[in-house]
Amino acid sequence: MTKLAIEYNRSLPIGVIGTDPYNFLLYDKFFDDFRVVTEVKQDWLHEMPLKGQVSAMGKTVQFGDSISRLLRSRRFVELSKADPKRKYVLYSPLDPPYKVNPLVYLMNSPTIAHAYENKRYFRDEFADLIRMPEYEIKYMNELDRAAAYRDLKEQFGSFVLQDEESSGSKGTYVIHSQDDYVDAVKALKKYSQGRTIVVSQFVKGEVSSIQVCITKYGIFSGGLQRQLLDSKYLCNPKLEGATRWCGGEVGTDYPDIVQHHAQEIATIVGSELASHGYKGIFGIDLIVTPNGEVYAIEINARLTGYSHIISGLQMLEGKIPFMLLHALELGNFNYEVTDPEALPSSSHYKKPVSLLIVNNPLTDDLVLKTKIDSGLYRFKDGKLSFVKEAYSLEDLRGEDTLLISSRFSQGDAIESGKRVLKITKFGKTMVKSDLNGKNQVLVDAVKKHFKLPQ
Repeated sequence: MTKLAIEYNRSLPIGVIGTDPYNFLLYDKFFDDFRVVTEVKQDWLHEMPLKGQVSAMGKTVQFGDSISRLLRSRRFVELSKADPKRKYVLYSPLDPPYKVNPLVYLMNSPTIAHAYENKRYFRDEFADLIRMPEYEIKYMNELDRAAAYRDLKEQFGSFVLQDEESSGSKGTYVIHSQDDYVDAVKALKKYSQGRTIVVSQFVKGEVSSIQVCITKYGIFSGGLQRQLLDSKYLCNPKLEGATRWCGGEVGTDYPDIVQHHAQEIATIVGSELASHGYKGIFGIDLIVTPNGEVYAIEINARLTGYSHIISGLQMLEGKIPFMLLHALELGNFNYEVTDPEALPSSSHYKKPVSLLIVNNPLTDDLVLKTKIDSGLYRFKDGKLSFVKEAYSLEDLRGEDTLLISSRFSQGDAIESGKRVLKITKFGKTMVKSDLNGKNQVLVDAVKKHFKLPQ
């Protein structure tokens, strides 16, 4: 790893509890005393070039990813008592009750995080400070009134219904017709559990996001990212309750005025979160209109699916990565930046990177017919070939190479709508709101290579 212009104690006993192999690899580079904790034994972890320890909390099963259950398990309590100085980075804050001292977890206050992630409270807090779509708050029984759709259509035209607490694009429905409305209300009744619903004006534009990191040196943003939602090439948009996020592009150029508007939103929101004690990484979902207006939609007060890519890009360019700052800030660990030029203040990257997530499109479990070897692949003449074991952006060479990672082995059963594998590559992959033609062919080749449903 390129030496970074930051001084900190690399021997700090740090752990990560989660399921993303790229997060494991980054923290394994940052700290010399590192431990990965998973719910069950997973073979793919032992194939990775990790220096740190790997601890599984249960017997071998096909897969398990319930982090909250793991953190409350008897075996994790025993592990924590046996290794009392270790602090664990969480993907997102954990709600009480706690089975161990919560100071063991490197996380922000769940109360603060959930307050800002709540779509209703986010709008209440920031409606007068940043640009947001016009909105109203409704209770579920109000949406059931006979005249409800007519009244909302008259007020907003097309509009969006959002459950106030859902995440990962779940619980969000764009309404263009009465049929859309009926289907959305039916789904919200099933998943919202009687919470309030945010009704907001539909703003036509590109779904984007920006990642922000709050540190003692200031509030930094990682630049705008394009979001890839409901791609028919990567998921089945008709599956009820499935995660709609399929990846997107990081480091794509936007006009300066758009970058300025997004940075302004990031600074205002970041300053408010910082005033309540929030530290480290969070994300803001945005809409960028064709005329360059930027609207804020919601906050993700946690790490995001782009965190490892942004940190990887920052490291390639000699900048201090967000994910390292995130852990140091949450742990209140001493650190010093030795060269201010290395602070991640620039949101411009030499090359854009795309993340594509292939999901199980079936209504039933998908049983893998072949092993998915994680590593570097080459795409040439419409075919995919394995090059070598690799897990870092540093291993990519041009736009015809790609990193593929998966947590599953041959014979594993992957639930309907769940992620099968991730593709990371240099270059743009999107046109409008879905994959461009070249990358449609690439995804088809990946599916064919691993005998996945087309």
